Amino acid sequence: MAQNSGQGITIYDVAKKANVSISTVSRVFNNSPLVSSKTRKKVQKVIDEMGFVPSSIARSLVSASSKTIGLIVSDITNPFFADTIDGIESVLHSEGFSVFLCDTRYNREREANYINQMLEKRVDGIIIFSADISGIELLTGIKNELPIVSIQSAFKEVDCVNTTDEEGAYEAVDFLIKSGHRKIAFLVYDYDNSTITNRMKGYLRAHDDEGIPVNDDYIIKMKFNPNAGYYMAKELLESHPEVTAIFAYNDMIAIGAYMAIYQKGLKIPDDISVVGYDDIEMASIISPGITTVSQPFYEMGRTAAELLLKRIKEEDRSIPQTILLPTRLTVRGSTRTLTP
Repeated sequence: MAQNSGQGITIYDVAKKANVSISTVSRVFNNSPLVSSKTRKKVQKVIDEMGFVPSSIARSLVSASSKTIGLIVSDITNPFFADTIDGIESVLHSEGFSVFLCDTRYNREREANYINQMLEKRVDGIIIFSADISGIELLTGIKNELPIVSIQSAFKEVDCVNTTDEEGAYEAVDFLIKSGHRKIAFLVYDYDNSTITNRMKGYLRAHDDEGIPVNDDYIIKMKFNPNAGYYMAKELLESHPEVTAIFAYNDMIAIGAYMAIYQKGLKIPDDISVVGYDDIEMASIISPGITTVSQPFYEMGRTAAELLLKRIKEEDRSIPQTILLPTRLTVRGSTRTLTP
C-alpha cells in the first residue's frame, strides 16, 4: 500500500529500499538509457509502493529552498580548511544561508555517506573539497538535480575552484633541487584524489626535468591520522638517513615531520630541509618558519560560495566553469642551500 502521497520521502529513501545507488535512482528519474529495464522496473515499483512522484524530487531538491548548503571537507583540524570555510561563510551568511558541515577524515565511505545525508536533508547545494573518485561517481548522478561546486577536484562536470597544485609542487621541489638537494622525500596521505595526484606529478616532474632519478622508497604514504606526518618522517629517517630534504603534502604533515626530526636529535635546516604546502598561520609562527607553497584559501572559499549561489539563484545548469587560482612559494628558515 502506498504511503501518504510520498510526503517527506527522499531520493535516499527510494535508493535504500530499492537497494541501488542514488545515481541509479536519479537516472531513472531522468529516463536515462544507462539503466537496464530490470533495474528501472525495480526502482519504479519502490516509487509506487512509497507513493512517491518522481517529478517531486526536482522540486524538493532545487526549487524548495532549505537555505542550507552542504559542505564536505577532508580534515577540519587542518587550519587550511578552517580558513577556506571562513571565505565560504562570509558569502553565504550575507545571503541568509547556513552550512551543514561534514568532515570525511580522508575516508571514502564517510564521504559517500555524507553526500547521501545531504540529499536526505535536502540542502540547496553542495561544496566539496578534494572528492574521492567514488564520491565523484556519486555526485555525477545528482549533478542535474542539485548545484555542486568542487574545490581542488578534477570533477569537470560541475563548477570547480582549483589552484595550480602541480605547478606549486613543482616549484617547491625545483627550489630544493636548485639548492643542491638530490635526495628529496615526499610525505603524502594514501588517498585517491586529484590534489594528491597533482602534487605527486609536480614532485616527479621536477626530478625528471633536472635528470634526477626518483627513489620510490623516498615516497612515504600513510592513511590519514592527525599524527601522520610524525610517523611518516620517523619511518623515513630510520630507513633512509641519507635524505637531505622533505617535501610534505601539506603544512600539517610538515609540522609532524618537525617533531620526528627533533626527536631524532637532528636540526632543521642544518641536517635536513623541510618544505610544506598551504601556508597556514602556524607555518610562519613555528621555529624555524616553514618554507611552503602559499594558497589563497580565503579567496578559494569565497569564489566557490559565489559560484554556488549563482547556480542556485539562476537555476542555471549551463556548461560548468573552472576557476584556477595561483600558488606561490614562500621561503622561510626551514630550508638551506647545500654546499658542494
